[in-house]
Amino acid sequence: MDEKKLITIDDVTAELYQVFDKFNQTFFNNELPQTALTIQSTKHRKRTMGWCTKNPVWSFENGENSLYEINLSAEFLDQGFFETMDTLLHEMVHLFNQVKNIQDVSRKGQYHNKHFKNKVLELGYEYDSDKPDKYVGWGYARIGSELTNRIDNLDIDKEVFRLARHGSQYLSLVAEGKGLGEAKEQAQAMENTVKNASGSIKYVCPGCRLIIRSYKSGIDINCNECDCKFEEE
Repeated sequence: MDEKKLITIDDVTAELYQVFDKFNQTFFNNELPQTALTIQSTKHRKRTMGWCTKNPVWSFENGENSLYEINLSAEFLDQGFFETMDTLLHEMVHLFNQVKNIQDVSRKGQYHNKHFKNKVLELGYEYDSDKPDKYVGWGYARIGSELTNRIDNLDIDKEVFRLARHGSQYLSLVAEGKGLGEAKEQAQAMENTVKNASGSIKYVCPGCRLIIRSYKSGIDINCNECDCKFEEE
């Protein structure tokens, strides 16, 4: 794509559908159903780069043409082309298992079990550890070099995946001449200052994403649902 051409959300969305079709054919033998692909803000899911719904959530008013949804988080679209492809393919694995009636997660969708692991290994993912993570199980899979090459050889417009949601504070700092890394840090600090103006501190369970608030910093409390320690944000 010409560097001078304005990249729009329409460009990203259109290419996302093209990539979905190519992945469906290349990795899933076209067994995945038509799916609604969205780009939304993470909002309360701050560490979530994407998600796939457990059931169809898009349809006409009468219930016809029901579609599952795969979302890519708007804040992470500029984290690198292969990072974005990793996220999309990860969620497509969840969709594949869902339509095959294979349960590949538990703990409200956070813990990835061996069914997920086996499928991503089949596609060419790799793990840094031979043991599952306490909170997300086998969720920390990353595309290996062979899979990276297969994706690289597909006809995908990589340039469109540079547009991401940064927020007005970040863009103002960049306009003032701040470096990209410094702008991100300062924008996050400014956002946290606004959120904590009331004096309360937000804690989030990394498993089920349950939120609690306290006026005390550094509290040590576990979520009974997930057996995870709440993290201060």
